[in-house]
Parts: sequence; C-alpha cells; structure tokens
Amino acid sequence: MHMPFRFAVEDIDIDLDTGSLRIAKGDVLLASLAAVGRDPRIHHDPDRFDPRRRVKDHLAFGHGAHFCLGAPLARLEATIALPALFTRFRDMQLTTGAGQLKRLPSIVVNGHQELPVSLGLPPRTFADARQPGHHAPGDRRGE
Repeated sequence: MHMPFRFAVEDIDIDLDTGSLRIAKGDVLLASLAAVGRDPRIHHDPDRFDPRRRVKDHLAFGHGAHFCLGAPLARLEATIALPALFTRFRDMQLTTGAGQLKRLPSIVVNGHQELPVSLGLPPRTFADARQPGHHAPGDRRGE
C-alpha cells in the first residue's frame, strides 16, 4: 500500500483566510484523502455524497504523466454496471440507518466497512427461470 506522504522539495508559502503558512523544504506532508471534495466554499453540502454535484473536479485517477491508464475502463464499467444494478434491483435500499454505518478506520481511504442492502424482488427470480418453457435470455434450447 502506498501512503500519501510527500516531502516538500522547496519552501512553500500558502496564503490562508486566517493568515499565512510556510511549509519548509524537507517537511513531511500527508495528503488527507478524507478531506477530498469537502470544501464548503465549493460544495453546498460538502459532507453529503451527491454524485450529481455540479463541480466534479478531482484527482482520483491522478494527473499528467501519472494519470491512470485504466481510468477510461473504470468509467465505462461504472457507466454500464451501476445503471444495470439499479435497473435490475429497483427496490434496493439500505437495511440500516445511514447513521449506523461503520466507517473504515483508516487515514488512507474514506468509506464504510460494509453497506448492508436489501435487493428487493428482481424483475425475474431464480424460481421463474426454473418454470417449464421459460429460458434465460440468450438460452437457445428448444429452438
């Protein structure tokens, strides 16, 4: 696992609303991944997950020469898999209150230990597929 530590290669002066800050050459820096996307000056409700946010700038896939080669595939997978999941299980919902979800004890990743959901009844169940004369899509038996 790669820790998000870096070292300042030169003195860095930062102007803040509360004054200024100097990071000296050689100081250890820790990028707080848990703070990503939580700037209240940019996002109306920064602590709420909202995939429809207007501002979607992020560095999740890196930048420049270090941009992830798999980023287009990851985006394609999400574009196909998530709508398929939500179409198949239209009644999917959390089985616990959002406040009861246990956060991961980590300074590296931001998320939950588990996401318990009820899928509801899918449009076609396994029992339906076992009915005589009923075949799964793409099943060419009986033709």
